Amino acid sequence: MRYALVLTAAALFAPIALSADPPAPPITFQTQPANRVLGDLRAAADLIGGEKAVKALNDSIKERFGEKGFNGLDMIRPVVGYVNLAPKPEDITAVIAFPITNEKDFLALCERFNKGKPEDLGKGLYQLPPLEPQYKARMRFSEQYAYISYGSKPEPALEAKALVPVNKLYDPAEQALFAGKLHFDRLTPEVKLAAAKGLEDFKRALDFGNGRGGLGIGAQEAAVFKPLVEEFEKMVGRYFLLLGGGDAAALRLNLDVPTGDLSVEATLNGKPDSALSKAIAGFKPVGNKFAGLLGPDTAVGFKTRLPFFNDELKAGAAKSLEEGQKLVPANDPAKALADEIFKGLIRTVKTGEVDIVGAVRGPNKDGDFSVVAAGAFEDTAALEKEFKAFVEKNAPENEQERFKWSADKAGTINIHTYKMAGGNFFDVTKPFGGDKCVIAFAFAPKGVFVAVGTDAVTVMKDALTVKAADAPVIDIVVNPDRLVKLVEKTGGPAAQVERVLGKEDKLVSAMSLAVSGGKELKVRYAINLRILPPAFFSSLERNEADPIEKN
Repeated sequence: MRYALVLTAAALFAPIALSADPPAPPITFQTQPANRVLGDLRAAADLIGGEKAVKALNDSIKERFGEKGFNGLDMIRPVVGYVNLAPKPEDITAVIAFPITNEKDFLALCERFNKGKPEDLGKGLYQLPPLEPQYKARMRFSEQYAYISYGSKPEPALEAKALVPVNKLYDPAEQALFAGKLHFDRLTPEVKLAAAKGLEDFKRALDFGNGRGGLGIGAQEAAVFKPLVEEFEKMVGRYFLLLGGGDAAALRLNLDVPTGDLSVEATLNGKPDSALSKAIAGFKPVGNKFAGLLGPDTAVGFKTRLPFFNDELKAGAAKSLEEGQKLVPANDPAKALADEIFKGLIRTVKTGEVDIVGAVRGPNKDGDFSVVAAGAFEDTAALEKEFKAFVEKNAPENEQERFKWSADKAGTINIHTYKMAGGNFFDVTKPFGGDKCVIAFAFAPKGVFVAVGTDAVTVMKDALTVKAADAPVIDIVVNPDRLVKLVEKTGGPAAQVERVLGKEDKLVSAMSLAVSGGKELKVRYAINLRILPPAFFSSLERNEADPIEKN
């Protein structure tokens, strides 16, 4: 389907507000006062690296700004700004307004920061060093604010008649650390036309007319991805048209110091009774068929639903899987099994509920851990049959002896087992019972389940009773106390993990992505600064201290 004519018409006839005041900028942004921003920045550093990180932050500020620090900047008023869009990217201008105590002290602050005096260009205009040589930076003072304009032609944005007053930019109800907004009704027809053209250029860049497309991949891979890319193009075009009914989009950054959550939140609002508003209102809560597998005894785990949330993505993925199935050679010993895997994945993708969950649980009374995992798969009967046939025909005899087919049952579902071989140099069974470790697996009507441990069959029976529940699109969870015990069981650096994460016996989200609808579409990404960043930096320090790594 071609969207160019429709996009052009939408751009030309969409209303735009008229005013005798300076044109209201389509993109506006603001921060909290600098004292709160700086306080939250120090709190984030403390969460990640403790006193050492806070000291490093303070030292870097002192090195950049000197002994006088932020003298010249009003620390109790917000920073605001806006972006003037243009049809050509090189003509876009960004303006940021800093609150000042007085002009002299702020000029001195600029000199300390830039290692050079701002150049007085006359008529109240100053030149600052640009971030990139192809652009320019200019500054003008107005109403106790320093307006800094950045772009290839920044001067017009700082003319008196063009400056947007702070009270037109600042929303006192906004509590986010940083908030930026795109106001759809402030976009000019020219900018909308340029966006429409950009969409067409994007589609041409992905064109598969040459058999390979714009992805720079081989012909076989291109044949697999082509259907998905084509459906993706349709989706982008449809969403672009829906944005004609958009009111505002916002991006917010927040830090919740008590929980340690650093979050980025994007929202989209439609005009009343628009197709966009109706689509947002009809957005169903995201769920997960296996969410209940993450329970109170989880040491570390994750749950996710892959993003096949609309007809285009489902259709594109199904067609791509069909193309992938064709690539399996007819004489391949795994042909029949591969066919059933592809057929089942196609059925599953078409439901839009491609859920995957995995967890390490424990320790139990003997100090051992277990693993439980599940992946969505519609109608597993044929897959179960072909998997068993493949193993019995192709696996070595000593491996076949490890399998016990239909070792137990949960209702009508067969539970099969596989005896793990322990004692190797890298013994993966160690935290899961060693020589007693068993893998149990089952093919349920809606998914494939796996359990690992000394009591894998019992864990499996419990897992097969799991209920669906609302859940984030992605959620990685950690129980610090149980994770420390897991690391200790594997022979890893438990003391170091405890020092970094603590020993709280509570399941917390380390990272999540959530999507919700209703009055607005909201996408929220959160990372717990108490968990992931400290673990990452701690691993780097450990590697640097490892003499083997150094040699």
